[in-house]
Amino acid sequence: MTIEAGTKRIISDEEWAERRKLALLCRILGMQNSIGLYGHVSIRMPDSDIVLMTPGAGSRKTRVRTDQIFVFTMDGKILYHPGGDKPMQIPAEWRIHTQIHKDRPDAMCIAHLHARASTLMGIAGKDLEPVYSQGSFTYGGIPTWDDPRMVLDDAAAVELSKKLGKAQACQMRGHGSVVVADHAESCLQYCTFIEENAQYQIDAVALGGHKPFPEELWTKLAAQRRPSRPGTGGSALLWNYWMQFIDEEGIPL
Repeated sequence: MTIEAGTKRIISDEEWAERRKLALLCRILGMQNSIGLYGHVSIRMPDSDIVLMTPGAGSRKTRVRTDQIFVFTMDGKILYHPGGDKPMQIPAEWRIHTQIHKDRPDAMCIAHLHARASTLMGIAGKDLEPVYSQGSFTYGGIPTWDDPRMVLDDAAAVELSKKLGKAQACQMRGHGSVVVADHAESCLQYCTFIEENAQYQIDAVALGGHKPFPEELWTKLAAQRRPSRPGTGGSALLWNYWMQFIDEEGIPL
């Protein structure tokens, strides 16, 4: 445990490890070109009101470091604002995270993305439907929040969270999306496969559209892909795959 510079907060080894994991997730989503200039991700510390959040616009998502992670409370108070060599921009839409973390205790990791294919589906008013194996978790529907504006006040954050409900993700039509999960590894999995699924749907249009599978197959696939515990199974494989790219770049964390 250490006392964080500029504050009187004692930082546990667990929190520092989660900050590092969040920086890694941000870098991976940056490498996938799905987080965009304005996107951000968060992790809630277990059994607390502490929310860790990546920087906002202006930061290189593929370069975010562990010491550049914001620390919020779920009421929006900033406990730690990164300084250092390049002061970080506060995420303008931080309320997306604090509100959903309040409403969804199961959502330990939240990503606000600006991924191209899934955003395009929302712009066109097309529903995301599972069309390939890894997209099975989208079965049952991904709700759409029909508002392109930024989430800059409490009322908008509440509306978005209500539209998300118990779903794994929510389209923000003309804006982007929100993806939630119980773990950073699972969040990466959902972020990756939602975008891939959306791109397959778009590409299939040139061939006459996708051919639907029988509905009962999707529930079986979802059960097959459900890990025995968070951060294991396919989500761990995907995380470790992308970690190879992070390691090869060798950029300090």
